[in-house]
Amino acid sequence: MSIESASAFYQRVTTDEVFRTQLQNTASEERTAIIQAAGYDFTPEEWEAATADILETATGDRELSETDLEAIAGGIAIYPKYGGPLPPNLRLPKA
Repeated sequence: MSIESASAFYQRVTTDEVFRTQLQNTASEERTAIIQAAGYDFTPEEWEAATADILETATGDRELSETDLEAIAGGIAIYPKYGGPLPPNLRLPKA
């Protein structure tokens, strides 16, 4: 588990539309398995530290993109295994 893994996951979710769509279209019970199979493993605290670092770095060099804002705005909770729901930009549409 590491901040580096959380940062790498964030970068992939914000840049890899296929991966993001796969997570959005998968039941919550299966998301954790997909994320772990992709090689990502981090705690909620590591996720918070990684997103804080991303926000700090991004605001100094450029404006945040819509995807950045959605992922960071108001904090972000990790997957059910880690104690919370998916980030807002990864949530499934309501039925």
